[in-house]
Amino acid sequence: MDLPVLWLIAGSMAVFTAWLLKRGSTMKTVIDAGIVIFLLVMMASMFLSAVVYLYFPGLDTIFELVALNMISMSIALIPILTALFRGNRQIDLVSQGRALPARYFVYGAIIVLVILSEMFMGWTFAIISGAASTTTQSAPSSLVTSMSTYWFIFTMAGEMAVTLYLVGKNFPPTFRWLVAIQAVLMVLSPTAITNSTWAWDTLAGNTAVMIVAIVVMLEYVFRNRTMPDGASKYVVRLIGAYGLMMLGLFIWQLYGDVTVFVLSIVAEMCIYFTIVLDDKRLTNPPLVGWQTKPLWAFALLGGIFFAEFFMGGVLDIMANGTSYFTTLPFVTLSGSALTVLGAALLDFVVAVGSVTASVWFLAMMGVEMGALVVFKIKYARETETKMRLGLMLAAYAIYAIWLPSFVFHADPQNIPWIGWSMGIGTAGAITPGIVLLALVFTYVISGGLSFLFGSRNVCSVLCTAAPMYQGTTYDAMSTFNRTSKIGRHNLTSRASGTFRVVSVLVWVSLLGSAALSYLTSIGVVNVAFFGTDVSYFFYAFYFSFLWYLVWILTPFLGTYGCVTTGMCGWGTFNGLVSRFGLFRLKVKDSNTCFNCETKDCAKVCPTGQTDLPGQFIDKGEFRSFKCVGIGDCVSACPYENIYFFDVRNWARTKLHKPLPPLARPVRTEPMESPIDFRAFKSE
Repeated sequence: MDLPVLWLIAGSMAVFTAWLLKRGSTMKTVIDAGIVIFLLVMMASMFLSAVVYLYFPGLDTIFELVALNMISMSIALIPILTALFRGNRQIDLVSQGRALPARYFVYGAIIVLVILSEMFMGWTFAIISGAASTTTQSAPSSLVTSMSTYWFIFTMAGEMAVTLYLVGKNFPPTFRWLVAIQAVLMVLSPTAITNSTWAWDTLAGNTAVMIVAIVVMLEYVFRNRTMPDGASKYVVRLIGAYGLMMLGLFIWQLYGDVTVFVLSIVAEMCIYFTIVLDDKRLTNPPLVGWQTKPLWAFALLGGIFFAEFFMGGVLDIMANGTSYFTTLPFVTLSGSALTVLGAALLDFVVAVGSVTASVWFLAMMGVEMGALVVFKIKYARETETKMRLGLMLAAYAIYAIWLPSFVFHADPQNIPWIGWSMGIGTAGAITPGIVLLALVFTYVISGGLSFLFGSRNVCSVLCTAAPMYQGTTYDAMSTFNRTSKIGRHNLTSRASGTFRVVSVLVWVSLLGSAALSYLTSIGVVNVAFFGTDVSYFFYAFYFSFLWYLVWILTPFLGTYGCVTTGMCGWGTFNGLVSRFGLFRLKVKDSNTCFNCETKDCAKVCPTGQTDLPGQFIDKGEFRSFKCVGIGDCVSACPYENIYFFDVRNWARTKLHKPLPPLARPVRTEPMESPIDFRAFKSE
């Protein structure tokens, strides 16, 4: 059979299936459901028969398959015939005390039959066209291969596009975009066409489109603090399907196995068909406030990281080949239980760090998180906050991407100051040649800047973690500072017991590993962690693994867990310097704070400084080693009463010049705050 004829059949079946799904979305009675199910059973059994015949051609097979089709269609007619003789009942009634309405059992049957019919059709056409084989492959292998080809994938994408045209008007605007993006991602499947150019281009396009999809979902979450339960489940499930897809592409690139990728396609279609058949779940009650659902937020962050991690792995293979992972220096797991545990830890850190420390992962994260920061720039009120956010993005691009990857890419482990994130001073061994540079760059320069401008120069500008906490959606998670158990424990500017213990453990490990690294480099001792420099191991462990874990645990730790728990050595150093430096938050009038009923400044603080109003009332200023100068409190104050004070203001006071913020009169009536999230229009 000619390929154009096969494509005509496949296209016609996709349109017909989309029409059936539209019928399924409006069905009300048993007969309505029975007609849809009957036609789907007919399609599925027809293409299953074609597959069986291709494996066992012959006249006897034809008679057996005809009988099988007659039996299956007769069974599918039973609900229709029953309704005709016993009454055409509504299908959304609860039957015989079951927890779920009968409607959902019908939905499940329709989804399964649609997947089966498309799967058997793709299998049939793949065998006929030679994309799959009945002789050189086992049946399961042939099925998986056929589902990774354009016969299955493009047909499903077309089905999604036609269905979106037919029922898309019932979806909220954001979900129409998400479905369209899903269809585009389906088309951009690198396995669909056996061609290296196609694979390369679609992998790049797939990554770019998925970044857009995640940004669209996160912005929807930001604008809809309270959303329908069905919409919240759809977002998390779709993120999970994206993660499974990137895992599948990663495995396919590394080993040539398409099984996981095919499963991700099926998962995406199931998620999509669910909202097509029951689109009211996206808009109808019950409503849920995700800021009160830490497990939901945890699933969202975990799913995003999972998807981004394997997305970074895919990009690493594209840029460096499979050898990027197949030649990783893993340690053999042998010896005593303690030795095996240590080796396993190192191997895990090496595997995770090979992606999270790569330029492609950091660039991808920068684009995605940076988009949310750009949205926040739009909402920010103060020019200084807008400028700081812009500097933060520039610092990320220059320091995290450009310098280590394009300037010092030859030997990145020995670049001074590349390990500033944990306060070690280098991402390599501590050798005599870089000790002075490490001390100067990490402590003298950054410490001096913290004394003059506050630790905001690190935690709110230079640190690569800053964009991941200050985008709109992630910034909104600051509510978990008050609702999570550990977050409440870390509230106020005081050092909690957790902070003291964690910060001491971190600094002991950093200083101890740095000392051992230096002594090993000059030949006094010979200490290594399974052949890896101890200083570099702790750098990789903290920065390439532990920090991301803290970020994923935001719903349980609160935002900026790296600051509030004391796990960032460099952050605690700069915070301590800042506490005794020139930087502080000041108010123009303490009485305004006293009379303020909302205390918005304390509510929005991403590091949970709930004693802001009290110190403003008592002292007229606020100083804390945990204050990283993000400025949400300044923007949230409805009276424009709070302002930054640092070396610039200090110099003006010494020169007896007026301070610019004090030139404006204090408001006596509150104004609408640009980060009053309740004012945002939701869908």
